Amino acid sequence: MIYLDNAATTKVCEQSIAAADRAMRELWGNPSSLYNMGFEAKKALDRARRTIADAMGCTEQELYFTACGTESNNIAILGAARARKKWGKNIVVTGYEHPSVGNTVDSLEKEGFEIRRVMPSKYGTVSLDELLSRVDSETALVTAMAVNNETGAVIDIKRLAQGVKSINSRTAVHCDCVQSFLKTKIKLKDTLVDTASVSGHKVHAPKGVGALYVRKGFNLEHSQFGGGQERGLRSGTENTAQILAFAAAVESWDIKKAMDNAARLALRLRNAIVMSGLGIINSPDDASDFVVNFSLIGYRSETVLHFLDERGICVSGGSACSGGKSSHTLTAMGLDNARVDSALRISFTTDSTAEEVDALVDALCEAQKTLVRSGK
Repeated sequence: MIYLDNAATTKVCEQSIAAADRAMRELWGNPSSLYNMGFEAKKALDRARRTIADAMGCTEQELYFTACGTESNNIAILGAARARKKWGKNIVVTGYEHPSVGNTVDSLEKEGFEIRRVMPSKYGTVSLDELLSRVDSETALVTAMAVNNETGAVIDIKRLAQGVKSINSRTAVHCDCVQSFLKTKIKLKDTLVDTASVSGHKVHAPKGVGALYVRKGFNLEHSQFGGGQERGLRSGTENTAQILAFAAAVESWDIKKAMDNAARLALRLRNAIVMSGLGIINSPDDASDFVVNFSLIGYRSETVLHFLDERGICVSGGSACSGGKSSHTLTAMGLDNARVDSALRISFTTDSTAEEVDALVDALCEAQKTLVRSGK
């Protein structure tokens, strides 16, 4: 099988599996318990928190464990906006956010916030200047994803946060970093970002574990209540096995190797698409190398996906959270229906290979010939 849909999820690595297995067999005590079994689980959680915090570029005290990137986004966006509702009247957001951000912002619109959406250009990029132009003295929150999950479009979150704070120091800045975590070298401590979300299953950890960065001293209204775990922000007994598996995956990830590999593969695929006349590339020229989105004009994505699947090749037509609907991002870019309906997303990880890219290109060339002959 050739798997090239790593923006949707990744295969759990052996180090992660081993860490989860050990935790379930040996560290199954409640981390909040006062006896030794609980204390050992707590120490393991502390080590895991330190590992992931170091990778994100923040302190252990600024990192909170969650169930996923979606939960992290909800906690941050709802908490930041509601904490500023006495004076904050509007929220600035890009027009191509993940549903866990877009739908959460929509819910705040029903609470009375004005939502100012900045749409991507036809090239897939969102203008930093336009985002900043929408910020004013009543902006409660600016939220923008560091790397778009469908096209790989990048926003410079360091410059964004600096710009927002220079206009209104009280405005909260949240960044969905699910697709950028361990795929860029930026450290949160070097930015003025207030909150940021990451997810384990995008980096070879299991599904069901994520993390949220909250800058020290940042005011975030709590919306979940219970026993006070995660310093009261996200109550509920910690999922020790998943958290330790997340940390093991992070420890095993070589960021330089991953970035170099993705750069080679993205260039190889882009060149093949152009030289063979396979389609039109939808990802920006300066997109993350981990994602390449292009349209095989004249062939519906669903038909091509089934064709590839029959040959053991897994790719996607867009976000895994779209449920088969037309690409939210490409539609926001203003692309025509023919281009949107024929889009494919290829996404790489550390162990993706050039041979897999070549096999994909060969299969797509075959699809063009076969599907035309069959009249599909």
